[in-house]
Formats: sequence, C-alpha cells, structure tokens
Amino acid sequence: MTLRMRKRLFDALRVVVCVVALWIVVRGVTRHDHVVLLDGRPDWVGEVVRDGDPVEIRLVSGKAQHVPRIEIATDEDGAAKIAYGLKTSWRNSTKSLLLLAVLIHFPVVFPQALRFQWLLAAQDIAVGYWECVKLSFAGNFLNFATPFGSNAGDVFKAYFASLHTEHKTEAVTTVVLDRFIGLGSLLLVVAAITAFSPTGSRLVVLRPYMLGMIGIGAVVAFFYLSPALRRRWGAGQWLSRLPMVHHLKRVDQAARTLVGRRGTLVSAVLLTIGLQAMALAAYFIVAIALDLDAHAGNVLEYFAYFYTGTVVQALPGPPQGLGTVELTYRYFFAAFGSPSQIVCMALAIRVVVLICALPGLLVTLTGSYRPKEAAAFALECETPAPQTISQKRDLVAG
Repeated sequence: MTLRMRKRLFDALRVVVCVVALWIVVRGVTRHDHVVLLDGRPDWVGEVVRDGDPVEIRLVSGKAQHVPRIEIATDEDGAAKIAYGLKTSWRNSTKSLLLLAVLIHFPVVFPQALRFQWLLAAQDIAVGYWECVKLSFAGNFLNFATPFGSNAGDVFKAYFASLHTEHKTEAVTTVVLDRFIGLGSLLLVVAAITAFSPTGSRLVVLRPYMLGMIGIGAVVAFFYLSPALRRRWGAGQWLSRLPMVHHLKRVDQAARTLVGRRGTLVSAVLLTIGLQAMALAAYFIVAIALDLDAHAGNVLEYFAYFYTGTVVQALPGPPQGLGTVELTYRYFFAAFGSPSQIVCMALAIRVVVLICALPGLLVTLTGSYRPKEAAAFALECETPAPQTISQKRDLVAG
C-alpha cells in the first residue's frame, strides 16, 4: 500500500468516526422541549413557557397545557424530567455570560506565546515575544478554522518559526515539544483528578486508562533519558543506520536539551496548567449561561470533564475532535442537562474558541508573521548592489 493510499484510508476513517460520533450525539437532541409524565403517559412535546409549579407548556399543536410538578417523572436525584430542546436552550441562555466567556478565553494566547518563546530560548533561538504572539494567533486560527485540525497550525508555526533562525530543525522540534507539553499537562491533571475522584463519579471509569498512560509515559521517558541505558543499547549505533540521521540526531539533542533545562520545563508545565485553567473557566461560564446544573459545588467535576474532552480533541481522529468531543460531553454531562443543552454547550465552546482565534486571520492575511530579518534579506536580494558610494547614498535616500 502506497503512502497516498494509506493517507486516503486514514482520512476516510476520520470521516467515518466523525459521522458515527455525530449520529450518536444527535440522538435525543430535539428542537422541542419534552416533559416526561408519570404512569407511562406520553411525553408532552412543545415549548416550556414557565418552569414553575405548575409547569406551563405550549404544545406543538399550539394548545397551552399546565401540569403540576407532582405529576412529572423524576430522575434518581429527584429532579423533574424536563428535557429542553435546542430552541429553548438558546432562548434561555444568558448572552452576557457568553460574552464573558469570550473575554475570559481571549487572553489564553498570551501565556501560550510566552511558553513558546521559553521553549525556543531553551534551544538558543531568540524570537521576540510579539512575534510568538502573532505565530500563536495564526496557528490557533488555522487549528480551529481549517478542516485539517491541529496539524495545520503546527505546520504553520514550525515553518515560520524556522525562518527566524538558522537552527531550523530545532525550531521545528520546539513546536512538537510544545504540543507534547500541552498534552502531557492535560494527562497529568486529568490523572490527578481521577485518582482523587469519589467512587460514584463517572471519572472512575477513566482512572485506570489515565494512570496507565501516565505510567507508560514515565517508563518511556526513563528509558529514553537514562544515560546508562542509552550507552548500553548503543543509541548512536542504531540511530546512525536510520535515514536522515543528521536531522534525527539534532531532534534528539533538542529534546534532551529541553529536559536539561529543568527550570524552563517546569515553568512551561505550570504555565500550561494555568492557561488551560483559564480556558476551562470560560467553558464553565458557557455551561452556566446555557442553564446547565453548574455551580461552585461541582466546578472541579466540570473541569475534569472539560479536561477529558480536551484530551479527546488532541488525539488522532476527526479535525478538532468534531463529533468525538460532543460524544464525550454527552456521556459525562448527562446528569447536568438535556442532550440539547449539552450539544448547545459544545457548539458554543467551539464558537468562543473560534472568535478568540480570529485575530489569527488578520495575521495570516497581512503576512505579519514573517520575521523582519527575512523580509530585509529578501529586499536586499531583489535590489541590485550599488557600485559606488554615490549610488549607495542615492539608494539610502530613495
């Protein structure tokens, strides 16, 4: 099987996973509200006008009905089984809180750019903070606004970061390491939350998987970084037989250089956890705005579920986890709202992230991500070299 055929097969598999996940998600999602009655009577379907006692609902036929709450079925927590549809979920949302979620999420890019600058500096690559901000904005926009997922943004950052330095392999490797730090921080936090989650929490199901991934990662890191094991296996000997060995050695050296900068590495991880907390706070505000059961008592549980959704989004699969993230939310947030509310929340979170990434569109259109040194070099190559001092003076004056 050729490389092109394997790529097409993988793309087809991503589409199938996306379609299947979305089909599972939309099951149970309705445009209308559903009120489940006792004694097996048919649900009342329409629009809940007043959620009081009695509940007033305008049926699809247009007829208004009132039902005492005592006649409405309840779940295991004693809450009335009233499933709000998409129309009511959006109508009842607090628009000012949705705007607040955008304002909370927007500054996430600035610590993200600072982390990228730190990682580049660890490889002796000097890139200004504002240049890192522009690259981060552009990368985020390409991640969320293109069908290629996070690969587009990473490739963009890797290429244009390499224009700022002669150490191009190290610059590209830094982008990969930046992604590893983000994903590793997510796994660490989710593993910690699942390890201390109560027995009845839905996160208990994830506990062995998260702890297992952390354990595997620790073992791999130990074997990779141990000087004694590297000497025993003769890492240089088998590495020398691989294609593009020169670049692979530089990638290996860049990774070990970052590990050797423990202060930078720890600071980057802590900064990552902080910026992820900012993003999840914005997601939590979205949940409150859409009237899910979100309050101070379950904020950590919400954060854990959002973290899990972010991990799913980072895994190989549909672009930006389209379908798989919504399916994850449907499972974990089932106790906090109707399927329609959960789908609205997932969609609203995607819109918030996209709005915050929109400055990246301006960056990509204007080409302001290009390093000034590269632009000056290109201008110099296009301009004929002056032969005399007077010609040089005229060129400068012009």
